[in-house]
Amino acid sequence: MGRLHTSADFIVRDERPFNPKEAEDTLELLDLCVEALQDSRHATREKALAELAGALEQQLPALDELEGRCFSIFTLCGVCIKEGSLKEVRLAYRAVGLLALTLRSGSSELLFHSFQPLARAFREQDDAPPVTTVAAIDCLAAVTFAGARGRDDVERSLKALWDHLITPSAAVSSSRSASKISGGGARRKTITPQVLVAAVSAWAFLVTTMVSETDAHIRKADGAAWNAAVATLSGLLDHDDRGVRMAAGEALAVCVELNLTRHALRKDMDAVAAKVSELASEFPGRGSNNTTLPEQRDLFGHIAAFLDQGERPEKSLPTSVDGCVALRVSSWAKLVQLNFLGRFLGDGFEKHVQGNELLKAPARGRCCPSPRRSRARRRPRRIRM
Repeated sequence: MGRLHTSADFIVRDERPFNPKEAEDTLELLDLCVEALQDSRHATREKALAELAGALEQQLPALDELEGRCFSIFTLCGVCIKEGSLKEVRLAYRAVGLLALTLRSGSSELLFHSFQPLARAFREQDDAPPVTTVAAIDCLAAVTFAGARGRDDVERSLKALWDHLITPSAAVSSSRSASKISGGGARRKTITPQVLVAAVSAWAFLVTTMVSETDAHIRKADGAAWNAAVATLSGLLDHDDRGVRMAAGEALAVCVELNLTRHALRKDMDAVAAKVSELASEFPGRGSNNTTLPEQRDLFGHIAAFLDQGERPEKSLPTSVDGCVALRVSSWAKLVQLNFLGRFLGDGFEKHVQGNELLKAPARGRCCPSPRRSRARRRPRRIRM
């Protein structure tokens, strides 16, 4: 991603400052951003990256119009990642992820060229602020979701997340049978809770794109690998950080729902169920921020009901600014997918759900009027899937 160009390619444009308001449409704004990303000044490139990410977040240019620009955008983002300021790096990661989602299935080349730099960022994450590593994690998840051509591409990204980030300050499981899903080993390092939460969430998100509930034949050969992954996630339920415990809980719920625990020992799953019940009724005092305790209790209460009685989660996600349309999901896999995409796309979530074919599968659910709005006052719109 950063190997095609270097900082020597930045040019001086003192005579023409970057002004995104000059753009009359999205495509012209993208062209202005491409020009500004070649500027020698950090501030100009940072502003251009922010505008670029905003444009890709809020708009869905026609693929034939974007195709001629995507290589320039991707290459210049790579320059910023390799040579730019920390803010540039973070913004460029986000722009690349958004570009992949915007290109939809045409982003396989982005995954091909960006995987190694992103994996290297994970290996060298000790040298970067946590917020930068989180941006790299989200970028890999988005690019893999959009550009993976098959199971092998997803497994490679899962392995990168697991080997370098998910097992904090320790070697990855010694089980060699876990090589595909949980890797073969990693050097000791300190992983911050912020990074670990992002890594576990991205891992769970990508698992849902690779595995379905009817995929038992493929999983049978990898049973030991999934058992090792589930064991590590179960250990994270004892993590000091509440956010890590919650991310691990969601990931475990996904594994159970997708039958990835079918080869696990009964006593191990009973221990998981007991720990989940404990977290669902935890008293204040553990963890640095008890304001999130009700959220933890609620989440693990739903997970406990799922483990004990098979109850699936029910959640409505707003898909319009005024809240008059909601998308209702009723599975852990769909919930994890839409939570990640909603967080990553931000204000652009509604736009992409309605117009991006890539999001039609994760968003395939029931659309209903949000309870926050009265039907008598406003007729709800329905998203056609």
